[in-house]
Formats: sequence, C-alpha cells, structure tokens
Amino acid sequence: MNPMVNNWTYGETSAKLGGRFDLPVYTQGCELLRNFRPMLQGGITRRSPLVHIAETEESRLIDFSLGGTQSFLIQLAPYKVYIWQYDTAGVHRLSFLVNGQSQDHLVSPYGPSDIWEVQYAQYYDRLYLVHRSYPQQVLYYSSGAFSLEQFTLQVDMNESLGRQVDSYPSVVAVCANRLWYAATNARPFTVWASRPYQDGASHSDFTTYDVVLTETEVLKDPSLWPTKTDDDGQEVFDLSDPQQLITTSEETNEIITASCAMKLELASGRNDRIVWIRSMRNILIGTEASEWMVPFDIDPTKQAASMLSSYGSEPLQAVSMHNGVFYLQRGRRLRENLFEGDASDSVDLSFTCDHLLGQGVRQMVAKRSGDPMIACVLTDGTLAVLTYDRRYAMQGWARWDTQGQVLSLSTLECPEGQHLYAVVKRAGSTYLERFDFDEPLLFCDRAHAVDDGDLPYASVMVGNRFDIASDSGTTIGRSKKVREVWVRCLDSGRVATGVESKSIQRSLKAVGSEDHRINIAGGAKKEIRLRIESVESDPLTLLAMTFDMEVN
Repeated sequence: MNPMVNNWTYGETSAKLGGRFDLPVYTQGCELLRNFRPMLQGGITRRSPLVHIAETEESRLIDFSLGGTQSFLIQLAPYKVYIWQYDTAGVHRLSFLVNGQSQDHLVSPYGPSDIWEVQYAQYYDRLYLVHRSYPQQVLYYSSGAFSLEQFTLQVDMNESLGRQVDSYPSVVAVCANRLWYAATNARPFTVWASRPYQDGASHSDFTTYDVVLTETEVLKDPSLWPTKTDDDGQEVFDLSDPQQLITTSEETNEIITASCAMKLELASGRNDRIVWIRSMRNILIGTEASEWMVPFDIDPTKQAASMLSSYGSEPLQAVSMHNGVFYLQRGRRLRENLFEGDASDSVDLSFTCDHLLGQGVRQMVAKRSGDPMIACVLTDGTLAVLTYDRRYAMQGWARWDTQGQVLSLSTLECPEGQHLYAVVKRAGSTYLERFDFDEPLLFCDRAHAVDDGDLPYASVMVGNRFDIASDSGTTIGRSKKVREVWVRCLDSGRVATGVESKSIQRSLKAVGSEDHRINIAGGAKKEIRLRIESVESDPLTLLAMTFDMEVN
C-alpha cells in the first residue's frame, strides 16, 4: 500500500474528527502543524523567521497607513504612544517636539491594562481611539507631524455622550462617512452616528436635529394700524399702504434631515452590550448576545436595524478581509460574517480546529497580501494562524511560537504588500520584530541580532492517524508498518521524518526540489502518524509525501 498526502489545506485539525477519515477535512489536515504555514497550492512551508528591529516595552501595535509609501506603526504603551514610520530601510521611530523638548513619544491616558481594551478607527489622516473609562481621543497627522488630543463632541442639550464618566464610548468605527460610537457604561446597547464628514464639517458633530428660524407675515394688532382723518374730521384707519398693517412673526423649529446625526438603540429586549462595529456592504454590529445589520445608506429619516444571528461576541474588535467580517464568538470560536445576495450567514471557521483558541485571544489581525491569513495572538504568547481563502477552499490552521511570548501583532502597508510586525517579550526584555516572508535560506528567529543572538525554532507536522475503509473492512486496529517515506520538497534543506519522535530519520544532505527517500526504522504499529520536522535553520517546503506501508 502506497498512500500519498499532497494537500494540507485544512492545517491542524481537531481530535474530534479522528473517526471521520471519510471526509476531506481529515485527509487534508493533520494532528499538529507547528511553525508551518499551509499554502494556497496545498503544500506547507516553514513559518517566516522573526528579525530584530529594536528594543522597546510591552505594548500593542496598530496599523496607520495613508498609502503604500506613507505608513506608520502606532505603538500603544502604558501612558505613551510611540510612532514608527516605514521607509525603504524598514521602520524608524519618530521624535516629537513638546514644550521645546524633544521626546520619543506622545503622552496618552491609557494604562498597562487599558491598551488592550482600546478600540480604534482610521479616517484618512486621523485615528479615533476610545476606551470606556477615558474621554475619546484622536491622533492627527498633519504637515508631517502627529498630535494626540481629546476629541470634543458637539451634542444635543440633553445628551451626555463623551462629556462625563459613564458616558465615554468603548466602541468606534467609521462607516458611510460617519463616525460611529457605541456602548458607554450608562448606555451599553446604544449607538451614536455623527453627521457625515463633508463640506468642511467634522465628525465631532453629533447633534440630531437642525434649528430653523421661520418668519411669517401676520396682521398687526388693529391698535397698531396707522390712522388718518377723513373729510368729515373722523379718525379712521389708513389702509393706503397694506405693508403698514403687516408684521413678521419669528418661530423656531427643530427639524430632522438626512444629514443629521443619529442615535439608535438595539431592541434586543435585554441589556446587551455592543462590542464591535464593522462595515462590509452593510454596517454590522456585534453584541454580547447577537449580531445586527444596519443598512449602509441609513440616515435619520430611514432608521432600521435587524438582528442577523444570535451567536454573541467576545469584547474584541472585529477585522475585515476579502468580503467578510471576522469576529470572535463567545466560547472562543472564530466566525466569518458573509453577505450572499440578500442573505447573511456567520460561518464557524474554528470547528475544524476547535481546540486552538482555547487559551483565549488577545488580538486579531488580518493580513491580505501573500497567502491571506487571520492571525490570533493568544493569551499564552503563542499565535493561532488561519490561512484562509474561500475561493480556493483554503481553511488551514497552524500554531506559531518562538522563544518568548508574542504580545501584539500588526500589519504595515508597504509598496510590495503588507509586512507583519510583532512585539515579543524574551527573557525579561521586550522587542519590536518583523516576520520576514522573503527569507529563503535562514529560518532562525532574530538571526544576527546583537541581543540574544540566533534563536532556532522547530517546524513540525504530525499527520492524522492513517486509516481507510474498503470492501474488506477498515484498517482501524490492524498492525501497520512503514518501511520508507518519499518526500517531494521545493528549495528545501535537510528534512527529518518518521512515525514517532524517537524514530526520526534525517536526510544527510539538502533535498532541494527533488524527490527524496528516507528509510524508516521500527516495528509494526496499530496507529501510524507520519511526522515531518525541519532540521536546524534549514528551509523546508513540503509539497507531497508517500510511504510504503504494510497492513496485516
């Protein structure tokens, strides 16, 4: 028997699928995929190495891009904001002139735990920031300089949004040219949408009506009419000039137009806190218990909101990729909300690998260029990475780790696509690093860095148990023996393989792009799990493998 594996588009899969070897998700997945990345073409390749940028402090990264050649990393540290600018040499940290003194950061109100609860939304040259315990902020970029300011709102007379404790928004988005705030402590289920940003107006205007002064011509009181003396010497009204009989009455009216701001309450029948807002064809709103849709062309004269589903979300800002919105469901499942025609659906993308997000997710990042992926920073400092493209049936999970803890991730726009940066804590120090997706030869974190030096990492694939069903029955429980394994690689170094970790055999030289045979030692087993490992810092891209197996 010579089974072949040439497709890992489902990546690491759940042990709960261990009996479904009749499904593609089983045959095209594996039991463990560590520090590998599934490719759209079906094979797997080593995850990109991390390169050293600079020493820094524990913080959170946010992408702020004005275009492919003008991109910045916003780094939220406790009570500070560092800003890194992209250029052809990489990124460099900006300095600021404050009160005549040069410093490397802007002052912010957010403490160590606050930075992970901040939500943000970019609108051209500004980044809106919110946190439920602090007044809303805005980071401006103008004339080559940054400034961080409290964002003062213009609201109705009886409205407290953004003006006092318990009235600071915790959710922000920019949709349909309006700034959307939501979920204050006092009104967790309420959404406010500003007036459109147009004709020199600002997103700061949240007034929900216009005041119109109406002037109406009315007759004066007869006692005020002009008089004259007639031919008989009698005093009579002088009606020769009708305008003398008329006065103007002024009346103030409040009217609502399509350009006014809006205030919406989701009628879920419960105290349902809003946790994210995102636009994708329509405006999606996620709450702790449900998901809602607001029409993209909504305005105060035609307000509407409808519930789409009732999965409920974790308090984590959703991300967009392709034509879907990705959010973390309560219970730690990743879902994608899709609009197909007039219908909407939220697809569970983690059912094939439902164990990987169990540690809890701190941050989600969408990387669109190259092989598209959703990277989740887990609370234990590892990454759960989903390579995903619906058009090519790609839904491959993998786990990435390094010698240390990944605290935060962010993409950064650049002329060739997107870079992926990370804040990594190693042995008591914290660093800004970048995944080098262009490195072809040396797969070692922080190669040639002054501090710590080269940090090797292992890339490991453990296949699902091999079993088949035939007319003579299944192979479950039957003895199996693998004598040799053939691997087809691409531009690879040495490779190690075996049926368990203690019987791993290494190739003696780089396999390149040729088919390579490795003899396997050991006796017969009832469960066969093929294991492929990288060797030291050698590159490894696996396209296919086949093995000579006897079944008794």
